Amino acid sequence: KQILQDVGYDEITIERVREFNLKENLKTDSEMQVLEDALCLVFLEFEFAEFCKKKDEKMMIRILKKTWLKMSPQGQAAARELSYNEIQKQLLQVALNDPEE
Repeated sequence: KQILQDVGYDEITIERVREFNLKENLKTDSEMQVLEDALCLVFLEFEFAEFCKKKDEKMMIRILKKTWLKMSPQGQAAARELSYNEIQKQLLQVALNDPEE
């Protein structure tokens, strides 16, 4: 907040930045949801494969479930269109189809 004040941003803008940083109103604020979808898609496209090398299967399934729940139906549809390797496909299948895992 202080940085934005120091460079001259108004309180409305500062409050909006705070909301984005805290991800407030995620499912009800369309701009917030678009940002979250974008973050999740970046993770799935560019970081997922590397995470698979560092985390065990159970941890990856938990991460994927949480990621999926944060996304809107449009974000989930976009995620389904991404290219995944076989390990990623298997993890996604388990995460999205097995609520008890």
